[in-house]
Amino acid sequence: MSVGVATQARARLRLLGGFQLFDSGGTPVRLTSRRARGLLALVYLEGDAGVPRDRVCGLLWSDRPEDQARASLRQCLFELKAALGALADTVLEVGREQLIARADWLDSDLAQVRRTLAATAEEDYAPLSSLLSRGPLLDGLEIPGLFQDWLDQSRAALEASIAADVVSCLGRLEAQGQWDKARGLADAYLRRDPLHEAAAAAAIRAELASGQPAAAQRRFQAMKRLLSEELGVAPGGVLTRALAQPSKAPEPGALSSAPAAVEAASRPVLAVLAFDNLSGDPQMAYLSDGVSEEIQQTVAQGSDLKVIARSSSFQFRGPEKAVRDVAAQLQATHLLDGSVRHSGARVRISAQLVQCDGEIILWADSFDGEIDDVFALQERIARSVAQALRATLSAPTPAPVQVATDIYVLFLKARGIISEGGHLYDDTAGSAAPLLEQVVAAAPDYAPAWELLAKARALVLRSVRRGTDYAEGRDGVLAAAETALRLDPRRGGAYEALALLEPWGAYGARESLLQQALSVAPNDPGVLTDMSTFCWSVGRFHEALALAEHACELNPLMPAAHLQVAQMLTYVGDYEASIRMHQEIYQRWPRNFPILISLLNFAASLGFWDVYRRFVGEAEQFSGWQATYLRESVRYATALASTDPAPRQELANRYAALVAKSGTVPLNYLDGLSMLGLTEQALDLAGRASFAHVFDPDGPLPSGSFPGTILGPWSALNKTPRFIDLCDRLGLCAYWVHSDRWPACVEWTPYDFKAEVRRRAGA
Repeated sequence: MSVGVATQARARLRLLGGFQLFDSGGTPVRLTSRRARGLLALVYLEGDAGVPRDRVCGLLWSDRPEDQARASLRQCLFELKAALGALADTVLEVGREQLIARADWLDSDLAQVRRTLAATAEEDYAPLSSLLSRGPLLDGLEIPGLFQDWLDQSRAALEASIAADVVSCLGRLEAQGQWDKARGLADAYLRRDPLHEAAAAAAIRAELASGQPAAAQRRFQAMKRLLSEELGVAPGGVLTRALAQPSKAPEPGALSSAPAAVEAASRPVLAVLAFDNLSGDPQMAYLSDGVSEEIQQTVAQGSDLKVIARSSSFQFRGPEKAVRDVAAQLQATHLLDGSVRHSGARVRISAQLVQCDGEIILWADSFDGEIDDVFALQERIARSVAQALRATLSAPTPAPVQVATDIYVLFLKARGIISEGGHLYDDTAGSAAPLLEQVVAAAPDYAPAWELLAKARALVLRSVRRGTDYAEGRDGVLAAAETALRLDPRRGGAYEALALLEPWGAYGARESLLQQALSVAPNDPGVLTDMSTFCWSVGRFHEALALAEHACELNPLMPAAHLQVAQMLTYVGDYEASIRMHQEIYQRWPRNFPILISLLNFAASLGFWDVYRRFVGEAEQFSGWQATYLRESVRYATALASTDPAPRQELANRYAALVAKSGTVPLNYLDGLSMLGLTEQALDLAGRASFAHVFDPDGPLPSGSFPGTILGPWSALNKTPRFIDLCDRLGLCAYWVHSDRWPACVEWTPYDFKAEVRRRAGA
């Protein structure tokens, strides 16, 4: 949902609570027709791109044939123009096929809320109290048919968006020590959503920082009672941590706009287990897995429930489904389990929802139907689960496309292949792509298949084993992604695929695509991890940590998710917590190469030599390219621990030879030299190296050239103004200036980082 920001408004809309329209003098403009009010609100909320007439007709007159709906639209526009008078041509542009609200002339209370929340700490937040206390979007404007579905979804999206903006604003206020304003804003938002734990936690921190521990304690107890009465749950970690650490002010960005900060930690956590295949045919395991995953995705995408990712919950099968064990490992409050029995044209899906505490069955049922009805059966189960957990499930838009059973099984098989692998260092996506080609050929209107095909093609294109011409592969990804989004704009995986096409140095383009993916898939661990990696790469470490933590909560049995959190803890300066977590997760996954090399590198760089010595022997179990990387890591640690300058210079000479041979150098090598006390040599080396591949769409993935590597608080590289030249050559200076979103290192560099970046970008 897009909302324009008027600069010279001649009219103003009230959207929060009941609909109202005012002229520039504040006089109400009366619109007697309910559909006229709905039309103006719809076109305004859909944004600058406008709304096709066909879509308006379909939403407002869904019960009428096309010719009657178009005639009704013309009549409604006539009534609207008569009511608006001189304002008509100013606020509404009526084209032959499109209707567009003139955002430069039409303002709204919703736009005012967003402008205020995006402003600096000097902003007066007092008006927000009355704005946020208003009712839901377009309260009372109920129009039967598809408009109501659109309105329900718009309300849900708006509430999530406002919550994200509030939390982001609170983070800025806390980082600047604006405790009174933070508390005022938190109180204003809590009048809109009394159960929002992140806002309550911000208010508690503000009260503690202002020397009001009694008020903080009263607020905590009040929230505890409210959560118990309304949801039957205890306060989550975000609240308990706020009260338990009164002396520690939050780091800048500790509250971010990421969905992880928005979602209350105390709400139900649902794990959907892989349904048992009772069909007697092992091949039908794809159907039983697919049914449970469809239910999992429907609940996750259509509600505000926290739903554990497939890659974690599907690890439990058969006798391993003991409720207590699953709940403990996944930190789930509720489990959905079931079975699928397929015989001929008939299918029976049985499901039960279990409350983990006490192992209480909250709901159980069986659903019988034709195999071609499997979509409707999955939807019914998802709605029953959401209802049992007191959640609202949005209606599917557009309506599900019916797919023949054999084609649907192919889709489920391909999705299972990618879910179990599907990353840049294997070829699973290559084996899934041909299956998806068959699916889209047989069912060209099935958006999920196009989405998955776009992702598979992008993974193949970026894989280290790619054998496809880049231009040809790019066209294939674009075609699949654009088709998926045309059929269903909610397909976040399509945006992920498009982001993979961009060169690493196209920071703005990649961020925009990942933000779009997050907007439609805010609880997808893959999207969260991708955005976390992006934030890390441009130095926004607190945001990266918040996103990684949320992904880890949703994917608790994936080593990579835990490793991302452990690494980001290092970048926000919590070294001890990072090293402790590295050790814990390596002991949990003792043959995981990425965890071990990360543990060894950070332990050596940060001086945790006892930990380094305890784990360095583990390198002997690895061979091949992994052993090569580990030997290089040990060589670096040996030089770092030595008081003899010879090993350090030998390493510098090796890196110089690499630049002479390849023309470039990984950024982690430069950071390593700075840790060895050779900062000037490292920067000299960077000056001789090329980083053109960072901007080449067909270039290799950056690997050791992730820019975040050199932006950490321990690095001596970023402590000298010479560092800015390297940032500029990596495209970072232009990104920081253009986006006005700055890396965390502005807090610790001993020079005016922003001024140097602006000077270099201007030059």
